[in-house]
Amino acid sequence: MYENVISHYLTMMNKLLDRPRYRFSEDSENVPPEPGVYVIHDEKEKALLYSGRTKNLRRRLLGDHRRGNAKGSQFRRALGQKLTLESEMQITRYIAENCCFQFIIIKELEEMIRLEHFTTAVLGSLLNTRLKR
Repeated sequence: MYENVISHYLTMMNKLLDRPRYRFSEDSENVPPEPGVYVIHDEKEKALLYSGRTKNLRRRLLGDHRRGNAKGSQFRRALGQKLTLESEMQITRYIAENCCFQFIIIKELEEMIRLEHFTTAVLGSLLNTRLKR
């Protein structure tokens, strides 16, 4: 019974990880305003930083995470805390120089939630679990 569920989300996670990687420094037209799940990598540290879900991939990734602020982006807040970056400009520069992301479009909310949780648990995204409130 559970084997089928695990197999399904493992397949979905692998599809996500097989998708192209996009750098935050590029203004990619390939990021649609669609719902989905994404992962953010730190290429400098060779680590998976963050897994997330959103109703609008373009707004969340290119707006909130790339250029937003720590109040509106849990990823930016956690990255700033982890690296002890003191300003929004330092966080933005680090993301542009070192981070990339992958995404997969998923329309169903329950499927998004489950894939995000599965990906976070299996891959151990560093910033999802270390955020200080």
